[in-house]
Amino acid sequence: MDWLPTFEHVRPWHWWVLGALLLILEVTLPGVFFVWLALAAFTLGLVVFVLPLPVTVQLLLFAALSVAAVLIGRRYVGRLPVGGDEGDTLNTGAHRLVGRTVTVTAPIVNGVGRVRVGDSDWRATGPDTPVGASVLVVGAEGTTLRVREISGSWV
Repeated sequence: MDWLPTFEHVRPWHWWVLGALLLILEVTLPGVFFVWLALAAFTLGLVVFVLPLPVTVQLLLFAALSVAAVLIGRRYVGRLPVGGDEGDTLNTGAHRLVGRTVTVTAPIVNGVGRVRVGDSDWRATGPDTPVGASVLVVGAEGTTLRVREISGSWV
């Protein structure tokens, strides 16, 4: 069995390669776990680069660094906010506009007109309103916004 490698000498680059492989595993598998083991491997590679250690000590140190990295990493990831502003409004369509004040661009006549939202015009339904008036978006049905007048915005 001379073809089996012996682990008498583990060099720093061995740990760095292990760290890179663990990062590849992290990218390909769901969750956040292997990144902490990769961090432990990279750290141990630096330690072995500065201070040559016996293989048994390296393995024990890798185990200790892995446990510490996982515990610290779980604490850090646990403190991150779960949702962001964008995630809360993703795929909500026109409903994300409810509560915004918009400007009428085509008069609302017989309950139908157009309003300006950002740099685009949207179909709007609501009370008859002249061009240039500000209205409040109170609902949405598909791509049509329901609006109501803002008191005192027009005469």
